[in-house]
Amino acid sequence: MSSQSQRSPGSGAASGRDRRGGLKFQDWSVVGTRTFTPDDLTEVVGSFVMGENDDTLWTRITLLSPAEPWPWSYGILGFRTSNGYELGSIKAYPEVESEVFKLGIGRPPYERTGQLTFEPRSFNLAWIRNGYPMSLKFECASGVTGGGSGDPVVVNSFVSASDGSGLSLVQIDFTP
Repeated sequence: MSSQSQRSPGSGAASGRDRRGGLKFQDWSVVGTRTFTPDDLTEVVGSFVMGENDDTLWTRITLLSPAEPWPWSYGILGFRTSNGYELGSIKAYPEVESEVFKLGIGRPPYERTGQLTFEPRSFNLAWIRNGYPMSLKFECASGVTGGGSGDPVVVNSFVSASDGSGLSLVQIDFTP
């Protein structure tokens, strides 16, 4: 797995629920399958609607066209809404076994409906030009990774409690 990717909390499950029973992320949805050509620049893979208040989009990419020797480099993965790339973009490396990539900045986008985009980069396009087809399958799930809800549970902390409970935070004032 590349250091740029992140496993989603439920990448092997149909859906996830937090310990209070609330939905934390959606089930995987196939957004599209694309075979890239040498003329492709930034390509729209398909549309996706994030869940209400979701701040993260996980994208599982599966390489459907393995090649020997391994010619592929990264592409740029993004989620474009009418407000631009609100969740940022990331380098995404295609893998036969699939890999999950995380898009998000810690806050929900203004627009929940957008287009998943993939830019194959010139290195990959040169291999495609030389007869190596690159076909990728894209699946997405959205969810919440933390912060901002007023929920007393600490998310993304440095400490993991064995009983699954959150941490109590203490504010210390160092002013004289």
